[in-house]
Amino acid sequence: MKKIIIILGIILCFNVLQAQNTIFDGDIEIRLPDVNNAADQKLLQQRAKECVKQMNDYITSMTAKQINGHPTLNDRYKFRKAALELFLNGGDSIVLDNGVKGAPVMMETTSTNSSGKTIKTTRPVKVYFDRLIDLIRKGTYTEVKITSTDIESMDVTNIKKVGDRYQCVVSYSQDFIGRRGELKAYADRTKKTITVWFVAEETIWGTELVPKLGDIAAGETKRH
Repeated sequence: MKKIIIILGIILCFNVLQAQNTIFDGDIEIRLPDVNNAADQKLLQQRAKECVKQMNDYITSMTAKQINGHPTLNDRYKFRKAALELFLNGGDSIVLDNGVKGAPVMMETTSTNSSGKTIKTTRPVKVYFDRLIDLIRKGTYTEVKITSTDIESMDVTNIKKVGDRYQCVVSYSQDFIGRRGELKAYADRTKKTITVWFVAEETIWGTELVPKLGDIAAGETKRH
């Protein structure tokens, strides 16, 4: 019988990665990507960028202009919840190997005042998402539009081992426009970088590595 080969967009945990990258299901051979293989690196880098794009889509939805009653406030918090599921430990603090509680996932943001000075703020990603929703809920702006770079235009580093885990860094740009009525009250474009970790999780295939988002840093910001 002819053997069927399938390449999955998932990889086993580190000790399995080093020993074997093929599993069998009857006559189906399933090859799991390997970070040491150039072609598989590209596949995993693509998955990292897709994860970042999904987060950005949720951010866009959190602050989308309400049309015919939607999105409701409840809808916005559903998008927030879905976005947090993409982050390490849902954005919450992680207990380190020595038992010490580490910092939660952090989001760095920037704004530029009328004199051109850039102001940076760093806060937990959960708080950042709450602040985004509050921009609409509390009437800071009547409309907020946040858009980000498409996957094809994102940059990503090679996946490498850091400590006992693998990571890469994805770079993208984010446009922010806040309106009050018909007037554009504030608008800027910020270059951002986000660390993407590959974390071991249990699935039907066994222990696999899946991309999870980490800290986000803000770089150059320009008003427009």
